[in-house]
Amino acid sequence: MPEQYPEFPTEEQIQALIEAGEITRLQSLLAEYHPADIADLLDELPPEYALVLFDLLDLETASEVLDETGSLVRQELVEKVDDERLADLLDELPMDDAAEFLEDLPDLTADRLLGLMEPEEASEVRTLLRYEEETAGRLMSTDIVALRRQWTAAEAVDYLRSLEEAETLHYLYVVDRYNHLIGVVPIRNLILARPEATVGSIMIPDVVAVQVTADQEEMAEFISRYDFVAIPVVDAENRLLGVITVDDALDVLADEATEDIQRLGGSEPLANPYFAVSIWQVVAKRVVWLLPLFAASVLTDTVVSVYGHLLQTFVVLTLFIPVVSATGGNAGSQTVATIIRAIAVGDVRLADLGRAWLRELSIGIILGVILGTAGLVRALLFGANMRVALVLGLTLPLVIVVANSLATLFPIVAERLRLDPTVVSAPLITTLVDATGLFIYFTLASLLLS
Repeated sequence: MPEQYPEFPTEEQIQALIEAGEITRLQSLLAEYHPADIADLLDELPPEYALVLFDLLDLETASEVLDETGSLVRQELVEKVDDERLADLLDELPMDDAAEFLEDLPDLTADRLLGLMEPEEASEVRTLLRYEEETAGRLMSTDIVALRRQWTAAEAVDYLRSLEEAETLHYLYVVDRYNHLIGVVPIRNLILARPEATVGSIMIPDVVAVQVTADQEEMAEFISRYDFVAIPVVDAENRLLGVITVDDALDVLADEATEDIQRLGGSEPLANPYFAVSIWQVVAKRVVWLLPLFAASVLTDTVVSVYGHLLQTFVVLTLFIPVVSATGGNAGSQTVATIIRAIAVGDVRLADLGRAWLRELSIGIILGVILGTAGLVRALLFGANMRVALVLGLTLPLVIVVANSLATLFPIVAERLRLDPTVVSAPLITTLVDATGLFIYFTLASLLLS
């Protein structure tokens, strides 16, 4: 059974204890909870109360809490907590986490804290910060266990016992004299091996590794695909540089999913949590898409102006313009979200373009018949005559087929062109389908009502 932590007190209860000066009680209370839960509490409390609680934590717990807190609390801690204590906390963290913390700080602040850290730890962090952002090099830990193939199992176990720390011992990597990665030994294999067996005889020679310059999303997909607990990082000459663990991969996948969801909404992703970003930064992220979409809406205006005479003659047609636009936009949004997710998990590739389009075409025809029938009935209930109702009933299936086709083709082609498929987002599909849908609507109306 997993360890169960007691339910956390409410924010009001914590604030009341702080105001009453119940320091001893607060310390004993915090000792009962996991650092991640404490970090969540600090994120919810007003900054002045969060700082009081943070000062009550021991060094090890405080370092874990620092790693888990949101950017708003981190900013407060950097501003209010003594630099010496912050440096001590960074020394306690895994160096990849320390590098992640420092990369979000102004250069002068980061340099000041690095200067106060232990020289060995500071050197490791500087090495990680030299790699490009969002690469495997930024996320790796250099605290790795490397064995030699000529060692016996007994010698390897003795070596492990002598270690003070290591990022992970699930996999033990084997290197040659030039530090080239030549094998991996799962810890279970080493424990079960006979003492005199050599590491070379029990290692697995085919090692899946990622390049230090690899994109972090590619690295996370590797770990997810092969169900690894960790994955080694190598340079262009296959020299072992570090290891990335599954917790870092999960953070990457969560961040990438957040970015994709924000792009699907037609907005550039935010670099920080919602409340940590200024209003003007949010405006800048959104207007980048809103202006092009606004310009694209000229297509819709053009279609309406071309068929203005038709609307003047058959005013009833204006009643169903929102139905046409909403149906096409909703169908396109559903399809583009499905296709983009299928691309992300590897279910759909460029070679599947024809199959995917035929599949969505079939789905569009079935949905179109259903909604077209519903549209025809709706038009009749609104008092339209049969010819107008027929226009709406025929338009909706065609609009859904077009929406599904565009929403299928665009993301797959974008992926082939090495563009982010989420950039071809639902609002863009909706804007194009609006213009196309109204063109179909008015064309059918001019044919059937002439």
